[in-house]
Amino acid sequence: MLISEEEFQSKYGSQYKQLLIEINDYLSNPGKLKDEVDLSKKNVDSFQLQGPVPDQYSYRMMLYRGFDKYPDRLRNYIIAQNETKAIIRSHIPTTIDVEPASRCNYRCIMCSVSERDGGKRADDLTFENFKNFMEKCTQIVEVKIQGMGEPLLNKHLFDMIQLAVERYVWVRTTVNGSLLHVRDKARRLIDSGVGEVQCSFDGATKEVFEKIRLNSNFEKVVQNYTMLNSYANKLDRPYTRLWVLVQKHNRHQILQFVELAKRMEFRRLTLTMSLGDWGEDRWNENNKTLQPQNLNDDELKQLIEINDSEDIEVTLWGAANKCSYKSLESLCPMPFNRAFISSDYRISPCGNLGNPEVMDLGDASDFKKAWNGPNYREFRQAHLNGNIPKCCQNCYKEFMV
Repeated sequence: MLISEEEFQSKYGSQYKQLLIEINDYLSNPGKLKDEVDLSKKNVDSFQLQGPVPDQYSYRMMLYRGFDKYPDRLRNYIIAQNETKAIIRSHIPTTIDVEPASRCNYRCIMCSVSERDGGKRADDLTFENFKNFMEKCTQIVEVKIQGMGEPLLNKHLFDMIQLAVERYVWVRTTVNGSLLHVRDKARRLIDSGVGEVQCSFDGATKEVFEKIRLNSNFEKVVQNYTMLNSYANKLDRPYTRLWVLVQKHNRHQILQFVELAKRMEFRRLTLTMSLGDWGEDRWNENNKTLQPQNLNDDELKQLIEINDSEDIEVTLWGAANKCSYKSLESLCPMPFNRAFISSDYRISPCGNLGNPEVMDLGDASDFKKAWNGPNYREFRQAHLNGNIPKCCQNCYKEFMV
């Protein structure tokens, strides 16, 4: 917590006490939370596609256990929920992206990794650095252990996940599916305690998949994801999600992805409708040519009907309006509430850049100092003034051509 206890109690004391009562109630009576979650699912608007959310029962139980063990985490969380966007922050991010590896065994046509020498920007994140970060930042609620590379290439990935879970931090990671058959990694990934595994998959046929994901093997990835789900689906909740980056080459396969997801035993499918540019001109030009058309009304209707009638959840990501500098509320939230820790232990604004060589905001070894340090203050001030840094302009509608 970056404000005094006296100031916290003055502003948020009553809210803090009320939440403590609710948390203790849920922890002593988990069935109550389960009933509430089940009821909320029934009340979801069935006439539009929703954005992806984690399994709410396991996610909230993890949060509440963390709040119970680390009171400062709850205080930080309350401030984060209430604080408006400003240059100086009174809380640290509740969600952090941590990159275990910047290297990848694929050379995807929309990804900047494909141009790096050997598909690598920096060395893998060490377990010691990850542990040091988590021990210093106990206020974190969720960590996405993923970045520009393939997380399973880091030999310490499972140890990192387990360390975070032991501290009651919700963990998400992303895999490209190519390595799950090696040394029992599919089972070990699920058994690590991971909250959600986002399984990247960008072609519903061999031809399209291997055209987008160079160095890939369509049949092997299908086999690996099926194996992963065959194990995960025997457990008590959904662990995996098929994550499709929709683009020009696979845009016509929207409905085929649904059928293939079911064949691979996925219970959840997310379609991402927006391509980033990694904050680089070269990739801005490249990915503009790959940007897909939005879903039409007929496609949306079919996907909504699938949600209503079939045993798979379809969600959309990146289809909403972009950020805008014309109001405080519509500014990008990342400079104020999020951060990306690269594998070489530098701080960058977000995973949409994923590269401290594009924007370096400081040394992660003293994150709390850097969070309100001169680089971050200047970065936030630029957003507040409407002087959006060039590397961030792809996320603002004012710069759309």
